[in-house]
Amino acid sequence: MSMPATYSTGGMTTPSAPTPSASGLLSMLTEPSPTLRLAALKRLLLIVDSHWHEVAQCLPDLEALAEDEEEGEEVRSVAAAVASHVFFHLEEPSQALRLALECGSSVFDLSASAANNSGSNVPYVECLVSAAIDAYVSIQKAQNMGETTAEEKAASSESLDVAKLHSVVQSMFQQCYTSGNFHYALGIALEAMETSKVQEILTECAARSGDETTLYKLLQRALVASNTLVTSKKFRNEVVENIAQQLQVLIESSSSVNITKNAAVTLSQCHQILGRPGPVAAIVATLLDGTEGESLLGYQLCFDLVESGDQNFVTLVEQNLPKKGDGEEKEDGAESTDTTSTATKSDEVWARYNNAKRILSGGLASELALSFLHKFSDSDVLIMQTLKKSLEERGAGRNSLLHNCAVMAHSYLNAGTTNDAFLRDNLEWMKKASNWAKFSATASLGVVHAGHITEAMPLLEPYLPPSPNAEDGSGANAVSTAGGYAEGGSLYALGLIHGSQVGSSASKRVEANTFLRNHLRNSHANEAISHGAALGVGLTAMGTNDLDIVNDLKELLYTDSAVAGEGAGIAIGMVLVGSGAGNLQNSIDPQNAEEIADIITELKNYARETQHEKIIRGIVMGLALINYGQEENADTLIDELKNDRDPIVRYGAQYATALAYVGTGSNKAVRLLLHTAVSDVSDDVRMASIIGLAFVLYKTPERVPQLVKLLTESFNPHVRYASCMAVGIAMAGTGDGASVALLEPMLSDMSDFVRQGALLGTALIYMQQGDSCNGKKSKAFREKLASIVGDKHQATLTKMGAILATGLIDAGGRNCSFDLGSKNGFTKMTSAVGAALWLQHWYWFPMMHMLSLAITPTFTIALNKDFKYPKNFEIICNSKPSAFAYPKRLEEKKEEAKKRVETVTLSTTAKNKARLARKKAKEEGGDDAEDSVMEDGSKVDDAATTATSKADAEEKGGEAMDVDGEGDEGPKKTKKKKEAEPSSFALSNPCRITKAQADVCMFDSNQRYQPVRNQEKPCGVILVTDSTPGEEEDLGTVKPPSIESEDEAEAPEPFIWTPPGHTDATASNSDTSAPVAPNQDSDDTSAEKE
Repeated sequence: MSMPATYSTGGMTTPSAPTPSASGLLSMLTEPSPTLRLAALKRLLLIVDSHWHEVAQCLPDLEALAEDEEEGEEVRSVAAAVASHVFFHLEEPSQALRLALECGSSVFDLSASAANNSGSNVPYVECLVSAAIDAYVSIQKAQNMGETTAEEKAASSESLDVAKLHSVVQSMFQQCYTSGNFHYALGIALEAMETSKVQEILTECAARSGDETTLYKLLQRALVASNTLVTSKKFRNEVVENIAQQLQVLIESSSSVNITKNAAVTLSQCHQILGRPGPVAAIVATLLDGTEGESLLGYQLCFDLVESGDQNFVTLVEQNLPKKGDGEEKEDGAESTDTTSTATKSDEVWARYNNAKRILSGGLASELALSFLHKFSDSDVLIMQTLKKSLEERGAGRNSLLHNCAVMAHSYLNAGTTNDAFLRDNLEWMKKASNWAKFSATASLGVVHAGHITEAMPLLEPYLPPSPNAEDGSGANAVSTAGGYAEGGSLYALGLIHGSQVGSSASKRVEANTFLRNHLRNSHANEAISHGAALGVGLTAMGTNDLDIVNDLKELLYTDSAVAGEGAGIAIGMVLVGSGAGNLQNSIDPQNAEEIADIITELKNYARETQHEKIIRGIVMGLALINYGQEENADTLIDELKNDRDPIVRYGAQYATALAYVGTGSNKAVRLLLHTAVSDVSDDVRMASIIGLAFVLYKTPERVPQLVKLLTESFNPHVRYASCMAVGIAMAGTGDGASVALLEPMLSDMSDFVRQGALLGTALIYMQQGDSCNGKKSKAFREKLASIVGDKHQATLTKMGAILATGLIDAGGRNCSFDLGSKNGFTKMTSAVGAALWLQHWYWFPMMHMLSLAITPTFTIALNKDFKYPKNFEIICNSKPSAFAYPKRLEEKKEEAKKRVETVTLSTTAKNKARLARKKAKEEGGDDAEDSVMEDGSKVDDAATTATSKADAEEKGGEAMDVDGEGDEGPKKTKKKKEAEPSSFALSNPCRITKAQADVCMFDSNQRYQPVRNQEKPCGVILVTDSTPGEEEDLGTVKPPSIESEDEAEAPEPFIWTPPGHTDATASNSDTSAPVAPNQDSDDTSAEKE
């Protein structure tokens, strides 16, 4: 590397004369005269960029001069500058920075931008500035986290002058402020985890920019960066707190209506991250009290809150909204959210509050999803019919495992659609299930009818156990110790119906929970009923932190029943999910915090004492759920679990890590999981650690295939299985060709359960993908699934994977996706919990039903202020229709009737028959007969001759002469030219829009209805405004499905029938009938007689 050397002093640049070698100057460094040494150093500084390879030999001498305190200040400074340049060319920027900081700004101005430097100084200054920023970030990050990291050790070993380093970086910050590049400075501050610097940047932007739009964009960028890049929860909350303060100031001072609305939405997201329901309710209340457009934005915020899946937070927001007649008093000592006195609110405003509460706790969001899944289901009936037929043909129908998987595949295919026609049409096939298979089959109704809370009790009534007469279980309806599988499955199904869909009715959930708790307290004698009741209670009370429910479940746990205890442990985790109970910081009510912490300690001790592996697994999974989203707050528990001798407890530690750091992308969590994946002696623990990577990195899914690529080639089949599942969960619904290619070799793996994992993982990737996806490989994969089920040589576990994959790939009537995040960047609690529990089906098949929580309907519906959908609202999709079309349905094979093949008559045979006929006729006498026979024979000969001549002509390549009446096939059909597919198309309201499709969809700005937030992606529930409210509207109403048959004819309208010939017949006809022409009367009468 050779550059023209320059020497910069006081802004002057003096070009140096060409120097053939630097050896003479280097020899002058040993001269006793300081003047000679200084002159040599200055000359070396001018030529060092072209002769650095010679100067490098004297680096120790240069460093000694730079550190010699007896030398003059200028000598030391120039020597450090020369050595710094040499280290720069040796590609050691940290050493170059150390010496550059020692030489000071008299020779090198490190804070100067590249534009102010010329020649060789440009790359040198840029390199040192980058090194200075890296060193600053590593030192500040280690200091703020209170940890001694490798970067800090490296920085300390290089003996950097921290004060000078801070001065250099601060000057860079000032340059960013001056030039308006606040986002550059913000990135450095976030990476260094310096809260004070973030606050300084936001304040400087507000003071210097003078533009509200610039400030809002910076605040929005800061919020996105803190959610995606910051891995420390404490620092993230501090940043979000600063952002919220600036947004509040912006809202109060802004004169722009759009900026105010957008800032209110972003501020609501900040308070949601901080877990503050009171301020969120205040923002919603302010919008509801405003104009009609602002109230629609308030409705939109309510739908966004529900989509996040944190039902407890949504309930608290609803409780903090103003209530008619409450005045200024609020629950739980929260501040009043009223913008005006409740006494002065109009009836129209109170109606808006009722609508908001209907969204938050009334179940409107669940009704919308249920109605769409039911009405627009594209579930293919032939898939289940073909699956059932394949199992019966190969004798696999007698296999209880495969039969159970087929029932589950049906529930996946129709999840949330309420379409259980196949089960009702095949009751005899369903009755093959016995014992726990019967439990699962009954519970599968809960998956099919997920969210159908209005019809839950009538639907499950034939299966539900009789209600106990008394709370202590005494009476005629005492629970039997035997059987109870269908009854237990129905209780589980009841929990799935009320707990699967986010935003279901809170009152209905409470009713179901009360019903289930009654059975829970009185069914300890029956393991199946207790297990179903425990899971149902956990699903209906998810996130409530209710101490009474936890005590009920603890009593069941202490009965020491293996299966019921496992259900109780998991249910306790669901009730306390995300609360951090037992940790130093938690969200439990202070009145109950100490008692619940004692219960958590008891659970840990009981897990070490019991001999039942199922109970241990239930408890550790419950502890993992409790620490959902806790991040570093859960580190103490994680360390305690992962250091335990019991592999099942260490197994729980992996899921605790995955759920605590879900979606954060934390490098610490990734390192911990990868270390366990290659070091633990238990296969189950290694499996859990690899799958946990998908949870931690789901926001950056492309990293997962890269991390597990080598693990897919492991000698351990459990590691290969987990790698398949991790890739499938992370890349679900993307159709990514590289991920499919990574799993493809394992479809033919030696281990049957590895093939199962590859099938499940590939099915997850191909969810909601059309036949043209990945070069039509998705269609080939569907065909492969069908062939595996029908192949008698395949292992049972492989067939199990193929059957479940058949249901997964078309889940929810092809309208559901496996996604852990919401459109606003929040992790959906219900989806994360459902995914973690669904993966436990490796140990307990009834956990297969938990997929109902993990899948999300991918529908888009636009609603007006009355929650009716405009039928003429459209969304433009800028892609070909085939790119996101539903897969082609299966075609039923029609058995063709066998046609009788006519026997070919040879010409010799015909002649022989004619000769015999002539001979017979001659013997009988009569020339006429002979002539007629002769004619017949000649006709036969002519036909044979004609056929032969045609064949000869065809062999010679010519055309045979057509005989009249032969080969007359009518006019030839012309082939229709295939029309070119349009490059864009319009989607009606409502419609299915997948996650990938949303990126190419946009709102039509010229139509009548416009969304209140047109900058958002068109997915989910969208509130729209009417630009021409005076015109007539074509609106549709969302109606929940009914369990009654939709094919029945409607009852006729009331009428009075008068018998013919009655005295009132004439009067009745004259009153009700229209006048009839005389000619028509006779015709109608004759027609009636006929």
